[in-house]
Amino acid sequence: MKVRKFKKDDWVGYCQFLDSSVEFLRNERKRSVILEVLPQEDFYDYEIYIDDEKSKTATIKKVKEENLFYIVPK
Repeated sequence: MKVRKFKKDDWVGYCQFLDSSVEFLRNERKRSVILEVLPQEDFYDYEIYIDDEKSKTATIKKVKEENLFYIVPK
């Protein structure tokens, strides 16, 4: 059983293109919050709310833990 690093309501950084050969995409971090820790049998680990301040949009998305990073909340 995999131990999850994050819990509900934790603030994280999200990187969609972690394996990209383009440095800008690989280093991009979008401020997000964990909405739900998904069950172990699910393909994805978390459901997150992504707050994209630059484009003034918000998205809810299911993601894998390897795409998330610790950040300090604002």
